[in-house]
Amino acid sequence: MTSANGRGTREAGKATRRALLSAATDIFVEQGETASIAQICQRAGAYPNQVTYYFGSKEQLFVEVACAAVLRAGRHAEDAAAEATTVREYTNTLISSLLGPQARNVELFTTAMLLVSRRPDLRENISDTLRNLHERGEEALMRTLVRTGWQLRADIGVEARAFWSAIFGLIVQKAATGTDFEYSIEDAVTVVFTSLQIPDVVLDRPLERGGEGVDGLDTPRTTFAATRPAAGAAGTRPTEVFATSRRRKESS
Repeated sequence: MTSANGRGTREAGKATRRALLSAATDIFVEQGETASIAQICQRAGAYPNQVTYYFGSKEQLFVEVACAAVLRAGRHAEDAAAEATTVREYTNTLISSLLGPQARNVELFTTAMLLVSRRPDLRENISDTLRNLHERGEEALMRTLVRTGWQLRADIGVEARAFWSAIFGLIVQKAATGTDFEYSIEDAVTVVFTSLQIPDVVLDRPLERGGEGVDGLDTPRTTFAATRPAAGAAGTRPTEVFATSRRRKESS
């Protein structure tokens, strides 16, 4: 009986945590990090002390929501680009998704990054998420390079981070300027292309279907890297990669 009661209590606790996380996601998307604990609890049917119990603080809850949001944005961007037939269409769709319908999810993460500059105790979750956004994509990119002979214009880690740096910068500008944001989606795509120095020979290359699959879409690790062709190299697949995985790369 005691064991059954214990299991019931644990399941109830998990349900409460899920309800708080779901409610917080909706509220933070609607109102940003200034939303109150009372608003979240009212929607979740929970009590304020349960936020402290399960998450430690409202700030910690916000960071958890924001990290999940940017990973979700990467997954949706990848899904949106799945039917692209050229590299230009693929990258255009990825960027348009992240700066368009997924912009709010990315914005939550940029806000969380600024928040942890004042709360270093919350930095680990942000660092882990940034790592998740790059590592598996880097590995997939390297496999593609070995197979096709394409070369990076810079270190693989630099290329992977350059994409997200450009996206984060545009999102911060968009959030700060609101309706005065000077870029259309098309302009923003051009800004990212220019930042990454993606040549037309890469952008106009057709996508080859098939090859190595991607697992673990429920917990995505997402990245993008721009490339340039090696002199005289031939290949049929670009090395722009959005990759997803559950596992973090082990430290060597």
